[in-house]
Amino acid sequence: MKNRRSISSIFAVAAMYCFLSSLIPWVAARGMERARAQLVHQGIPREDDVGAAAAFEAIVPVLHHPRCMNCHSTGDFPRQGDDSHRHTMQIRRGPEGQGANAVRCSTCHQDHNLAGLHMPPGAPDWYLPSPAMPMIWEGLTDHQLCELFKDPQRNGNRTPAQIVEHMHTPLVLWGWTPGDGRSPVPTPQNAVLAKIQEWAEKGAACPADASATNSQTFGFLLFRSLPASRLRRTGQVPR
Repeated sequence: MKNRRSISSIFAVAAMYCFLSSLIPWVAARGMERARAQLVHQGIPREDDVGAAAAFEAIVPVLHHPRCMNCHSTGDFPRQGDDSHRHTMQIRRGPEGQGANAVRCSTCHQDHNLAGLHMPPGAPDWYLPSPAMPMIWEGLTDHQLCELFKDPQRNGNRTPAQIVEHMHTPLVLWGWTPGDGRSPVPTPQNAVLAKIQEWAEKGAACPADASATNSQTFGFLLFRSLPASRLRRTGQVPR
């Protein structure tokens, strides 16, 4: 009888041990979720956010290259060349981004580059963003540019995953083979595509707003510069 009770006790302890062992990972996961939520609530970036922002920063020089900027600069017209001068022949964006009146993009631009120095370049779907969503990022900070990429109201109704898909289209990839007389994007194509993929996969967080960071830094420096005697009145003495 005693042996049976001992065996029953052993089984009970073993069952409890198995239950607790299975419970620990669940409790740990819940704890991680709460910790992450608390960090977001407090404005503290997660590791993935830092990685995503860094990945986006890595592609900013490419987005500022003439091969990109010539179609994403200010104005109702495209630009040309490595110096980004205004397109000749008074080309306009047009109601759909494909030119206006009789001067359409397809009049000169084919689905491939024409042979010869400074001959018309081309790729499938050669057009500008439409006036409804011009996707102009000339003059934007890195933070503002990233927010533009994420905003469906300004990016062609795309999610970050669809932005990644767009970066793989022939029109974008043309930037690495722009034809004779034009400088290609210097950053390796596979490196850029890997970074935009990393940005999306890690949550598409954006680089910090430089203006806000500078404002906080200025406030801190101003606080530090105040005389200690003045700060003691409020009980705020810098250490």
